[in-house]
Amino acid sequence: MHYLGLITLYLALGFALLALLAGAGLFRLAPDLARKANSCSVLTTALSTLALVVSFLTDNFELAYVARNSARSLPVVYKISALWAGQSGSLLLWLVIISLFSLAVQGKRSFREKDFDLRVNTVINAVRVLFMILLLFVSSPFESLADPPINGQGLNPMLQSLGMVIHPPLLFLGFSGFLVPFAIMTAALWKREGGDDWLEEVKPWAVLAWLFLTAGTVTGGHWAYTELGWGGYWAWDPVENASLLPWLTGTALLHALHLGREQAGRKLWSYFLTVLTFALTIFGTFLTRSGVLDSVHAFSGGALGSIFLAVLAAILLFSLGLAWVRRDRLLDLETEEHSLLSLTFAIKAGSVLLLLLFAAVFFGTMFPLISRTLTGREIILDAGFFNQVTVPIFLVLFLLMGLAPVLPRKQAGTAALWRKIWLPLFVGLSVGLYTCFTKGGGAAALACAIAAFGLVAHVKSLAGGKERRLRLSSVLVHMGVLVMLIGVAGSSAYTDSVFVSVEPGEEIQFGPYVVSYMGLQARYGIDRYSVGTTLAVSREGRELGELTSEKTFWENRSQPSTEVGILSTVREDLYLNLAGWEGQTAQLHLQRFALVSWIWFGSGIVYLGAALGLLAPKPATKADKQVKAWSRTF
Repeated sequence: MHYLGLITLYLALGFALLALLAGAGLFRLAPDLARKANSCSVLTTALSTLALVVSFLTDNFELAYVARNSARSLPVVYKISALWAGQSGSLLLWLVIISLFSLAVQGKRSFREKDFDLRVNTVINAVRVLFMILLLFVSSPFESLADPPINGQGLNPMLQSLGMVIHPPLLFLGFSGFLVPFAIMTAALWKREGGDDWLEEVKPWAVLAWLFLTAGTVTGGHWAYTELGWGGYWAWDPVENASLLPWLTGTALLHALHLGREQAGRKLWSYFLTVLTFALTIFGTFLTRSGVLDSVHAFSGGALGSIFLAVLAAILLFSLGLAWVRRDRLLDLETEEHSLLSLTFAIKAGSVLLLLLFAAVFFGTMFPLISRTLTGREIILDAGFFNQVTVPIFLVLFLLMGLAPVLPRKQAGTAALWRKIWLPLFVGLSVGLYTCFTKGGGAAALACAIAAFGLVAHVKSLAGGKERRLRLSSVLVHMGVLVMLIGVAGSSAYTDSVFVSVEPGEEIQFGPYVVSYMGLQARYGIDRYSVGTTLAVSREGRELGELTSEKTFWENRSQPSTEVGILSTVREDLYLNLAGWEGQTAQLHLQRFALVSWIWFGSGIVYLGAALGLLAPKPATKADKQVKAWSRTF
């Protein structure tokens, strides 16, 4: 498998170079030959990845990467996910995903008719060639060991969860997806194409990338909540922020793409946000692989960080140069006026707020590096800084989101606006007052009031059925985000925590719950042993379920892993962490978090809305008829 993986990766590089040079017009080759070269490159990339997966499944510890990240006793599903547990394997997964996107671009009929797919894939293949060079000469997953071990070191216990099976691939799908809008935009401007057609082509790809990036970020938060044992889902860690930064600018991009054609600066604004979002995916890779910032999620430092920093600089310089050379194609001075009480103004204001959030998170994330450079001391800004700076901006942004269904596209009288706004405003104020009186705090009361206001406004727009300017997809996405806002506000404001030491047979009164502790149980495996407990939970004499938490000690690792117990309801989550023990006396950490399940439920609504947006009918560019967005893609 060592030789098969390397040979197919070298072949993939050769085919990718051929497709790159042919697409750039350096060789006078038939377009079909260039496409075949691209297809062969994708196929050989997939075969190289398959060779590494088979090596994991067959416990081929002759490969150093397999020996570091797997063991014979590892379940099959985690042997597969171990592919992206390390640095070189994650790069290989990323390469495969980019390759599949290039195949999707090649399969788009409207692109092939004008040979536009060749120019788009020229940009994509340039990135693919970079990844292949890194995998072959800098960080190879096919490095062999002269003296292979009988068993591997095993997969990090924190990565042995279903969350880590799906979270990294979703993030890479999001990162890779934003390469396609960048490639489309670059190819269109390089050809000197004017008009807005390229913006329409970018939309579905941007929505798809945003959907994957959103799902990747949320599943990462869910993994942290269920696996790390601290009871939270977001800690403003640098690597967490690395996925949030392109999400913020990508969200601004989606809104810019939905501005009317008559808006001045739409093309330039969309170009800027597309470049920034793609550049931030590379910047995130630099953060996780350079070692410049400490993070529990980051890979060790090395040459890859410096290489990605150089690539980031090259992308930015190229994009600035292209914008300057094609500035006549990006600038559009024609515009229509709109009032401050209009949807167009709200979209523009929301984009500005998203960029302010990006600037705040970027500054807070990089502050340790800035302080180290300027003062020689590394100063880390904790979650308090991020919360104080970003929460007010987020709340204003959510208020604009809630106003979206009641605002006209251009302008309208205040009387008409009041007729639409009075009921959502009444409900929002009522919910805010209730939250405040139940000791939720000012920030939580304001957040819940804004969320309730927005939800009622969006439901009214669905019930009315006359608002053509709001598609069902955008309404659902907004509603899902507002539901998530309620979950975030509730889980931050309504919390309770207690540490208790209990003997077998004791019952604990925790809020309205009665928790019964029956003792500890030990389990032994080939390379581990676990100590855990299962608690019976009841409320007002009614059995609700059980909570199980355990600590697992591993043969080759100094730190134990923790499995927390979570009993989730619509109202709140009961959270158990086995903190320690002595004999059968256990130290338990019990916590209550309100409305956490609303976050995961709201994210499901967001996914549904974004998926409907990909399938929603859109005006055809050359015919007066409605077509599905993706029916003209393949």
